[in-house]
Amino acid sequence: MTGCTQPGSPGTTCMVPDIDIPALDRKLWWRIIPFALVLYVISILDRVNIGYAALSMNADLGIDPFLFGLVSGIFFVSYVLFEVPSNQILARTGARIWLFRIMVSWGIIAILMAFVRTPLELCILRFLLGAAEAGFAPGLILYLSFWFRKETLAKALCVFFMGIPLAMLIASPVSAFILSHVAWLGMAGWRWLFVLEGLPALVFGCAILVCLPELPETAAWLSARERSWLAAHLEGKRVHDQTPKKIPFRGLAAVSGMFLLCTASALVGMFLTGLLFWLPQIVRSSGLSGSIEQTGFLVMIPYGLSVVVMYAWSRHSDTTGERHIHVAIPFVFAAVFLVAFAFLHGSAGPAFVILSGAIAAGYAAYAPFFALTLDHFPPALRASGTALVNTIASAGSFFGPVIFGLAGGTLSGPLSVLLFFLLGIALFLCAVMLTKEKRVNTPG
Repeated sequence: MTGCTQPGSPGTTCMVPDIDIPALDRKLWWRIIPFALVLYVISILDRVNIGYAALSMNADLGIDPFLFGLVSGIFFVSYVLFEVPSNQILARTGARIWLFRIMVSWGIIAILMAFVRTPLELCILRFLLGAAEAGFAPGLILYLSFWFRKETLAKALCVFFMGIPLAMLIASPVSAFILSHVAWLGMAGWRWLFVLEGLPALVFGCAILVCLPELPETAAWLSARERSWLAAHLEGKRVHDQTPKKIPFRGLAAVSGMFLLCTASALVGMFLTGLLFWLPQIVRSSGLSGSIEQTGFLVMIPYGLSVVVMYAWSRHSDTTGERHIHVAIPFVFAAVFLVAFAFLHGSAGPAFVILSGAIAAGYAAYAPFFALTLDHFPPALRASGTALVNTIASAGSFFGPVIFGLAGGTLSGPLSVLLFFLLGIALFLCAVMLTKEKRVNTPG
């Protein structure tokens, strides 16, 4: 350690660590982020591949649009019920064992979906899949906050959340290929889809025990000096030690901005998750594609755009250190696109372009939003608070697919148009409230 003069404060000394911080950041990045990203891609893939399976599964099982919306959305009912308790357990017992349990259990259930014979059996397994996966996303978000400082957290969260559009980029051509070309042992392609895309959860779930260290303090690949410096600048151990055994509802309710965070997360969940399940069928029924393969490649467009926009926008948020406006601006763009869609929904091509812009804008807000969410909670409330906000998003994620199902699974129905219009207005109001909260919380 060496003495220095703090910039902007003549005569004030500070201590600069005798370590290379950029090199340490790169080391953390390459040891943690790629593996976390793969885990999240697998979770999204097993969650939404039912949207591709539906292209042939619905006819085989006699599933109509409303029932498909219910089957898709019921995942989030159990997810909501068990998410906060799951994150409480993870914070107290450690990430490795609990994330291992989550992935292996959901991998088994995902594979079992290949053998359903009735819509009721499919509903039951989707409910169990949500229960098994509950706590995975907020658990990984919390885990990343144990390793990355505020200056680098939004970028880390961005690459993590890129798992959603990346999963769709992978799922689109892979699922289309399986549906069209895989029919081994007399089993339909949609059944093999669940088997082949469920197996990675088992493999990588077991790999968690080897590849993910618990905290920086226990990472053998860090030097003693690096472990000490990270322990002084991060709060992972405090979160472990201070997380209460019971869910602190009263403390969470008292957190400033809690209602706004929950409202925004519910709206984004309703919009983006509804489309995750329905977009393949929407593209196929709109006349934009003539085959399953063409459907897969068209669905890749909005999610490929989302990957680029997410990364650039989160890097800008980290560079400026600002969160509120970096959430508000994408919300405004998404609102404009969604309201414009209400007037152009009759033309399939322009409507798809506008919807792609709205999807990309929605995903751009993801990383700054969860960085902002983590900032709202002290260490003792961080596990339950992050899980609660994500739980509210999951509640919105339940209603999205169900409402699309009620609308017949098309973009041209009046209920779909009304839904997008109202979502646009609501997101704009959230952007205004976020800007107002920033002014209130900014000194001077």
